[in-house]
Amino acid sequence: MSWLVLLRPVRPELPETPTEEEARTVSDHFAYLQSLCSAGKLFFAGPSHVEIGDTIGVCIYDVEDEAEVRAIVAGDPAIVNAVMTAEVRPLRIAVR
Repeated sequence: MSWLVLLRPVRPELPETPTEEEARTVSDHFAYLQSLCSAGKLFFAGPSHVEIGDTIGVCIYDVEDEAEVRAIVAGDPAIVNAVMTAEVRPLRIAVR
């Protein structure tokens, strides 16, 4: 099953002016996503940025069930360190 995860920075200015701690956390977040992609669980991920305060991250996961995707999200350094929030939604991919 596929899952859409929307990530939002807790601090709207984070993408443009991260603190040192936020920058480290985002770097760890990126490495975490890369490992999930290598493991075949993450289909793709990336930011959507229009203007300050309107940035979201989009992740598409292919995992068995909601419990698994929620566990993955809960282990994300950006969530663990409260730099981002996450919304998990089921996704039916109609075209690949």
